[in-house]
Amino acid sequence: MLVNFNGDKLREIREERNVSQVNLADRVDCSDHYIRDLEHGRKNRPSAQMLYKIAVALEVPMEAFMQIQSEDEDISFSAAPKF
Repeated sequence: MLVNFNGDKLREIREERNVSQVNLADRVDCSDHYIRDLEHGRKNRPSAQMLYKIAVALEVPMEAFMQIQSEDEDISFSAAPKF
């Protein structure tokens, strides 16, 4: 099982809570550019500390931003030749 950060979920939750990227960035002490990069997948490995800050700011568990994927779904594993 693989667990990955999902920027689409971050954007969805942020918008549901009517929080702008600028406001969220201010709350977690980062740039709005960083929040934008997370949401658009240009950054996909936020630190645990940053993930925690974002979760607290949006009042959700950290797991809310995660996507669980089985290893069978991972292209790099399924495309590997079998011996």
